[in-house]
Amino acid sequence: MNKTQQKAVRYAQLINDLVENLEKNQSDLNPDFEKLKAAIQQDTVKDIPADDYWQIQEHFQQGTNNYQADLEKLQHGQAPARLVGTHHLLLHAYEDFVAGCQQMVDSMLDDRTIDTKAFDTAEQAQDAATEKIGKYIQKLTQLI
Repeated sequence: MNKTQQKAVRYAQLINDLVENLEKNQSDLNPDFEKLKAAIQQDTVKDIPADDYWQIQEHFQQGTNNYQADLEKLQHGQAPARLVGTHHLLLHAYEDFVAGCQQMVDSMLDDRTIDTKAFDTAEQAQDAATEKIGKYIQKLTQLI
């Protein structure tokens, strides 16, 4: 295998790991997200026990930290020359996704309330970025 092929294999593995980690992290965080979303819609955030609220906030921060670690791997990834443009688009979409995740964590206030406008904005940012990430990953997998 020549150097170009080796680079393509390493990059393909990076993308595969990114997708696996993204899916795993989202599956792990989704129950807490659904719990918060329901509490916001029913105006019962104040009824979430303090321990649960802080645990969810910490869980979201850990998840965001995991996404950030994957972002750093992506930033240092070496895309084959023909994939550099799509790699940069993916990188920017993933940066937007991580920023949206952090915004969601930050919407959980210290007084055990949620800034619902910030929460909704963060959710929309994550959804838009996730859509782009999926599009760029699909494009990369077709080109690799």
